[in-house]
Amino acid sequence: MEILVLLAVVVIMGALLGGKSLGGTIRKGCGFFILLLILGIVALGILQYLSADSKSTQDEEKEVILTSDNSPNFVAKENCKTYPEPNIESVSSGNLEIGKDYFVKDSNKFNYFYEITFENGGKLFVRKECLERK
Repeated sequence: MEILVLLAVVVIMGALLGGKSLGGTIRKGCGFFILLLILGIVALGILQYLSADSKSTQDEEKEVILTSDNSPNFVAKENCKTYPEPNIESVSSGNLEIGKDYFVKDSNKFNYFYEITFENGGKLFVRKECLERK
């Protein structure tokens, strides 16, 4: 019974699309349903891609559990020089105070430097051997 209903719908759609004979009507009706099937698959693919992208964004936004290995808080071990950019050849812009706490957002961003972020938004760079995790 379902096959007859499907055939009737194919014939009707083929006739609406301009089929001139029974064969042309069926061919146009089947072509229409194949086109609908392809568009449906593409739409599902796009929805799947967008949902996977939003899931990865949610995973990135999850709060990180801080341990002593990934804590952003560091203490100055020595009175070391600070730099305006992560380059040892740049002119030193000052020194860190021994024992003072500093905030490092991403400790793996540079190979030899930490980027220290201050509350006012200012940033300085210091060599990694000058700081230790708190």
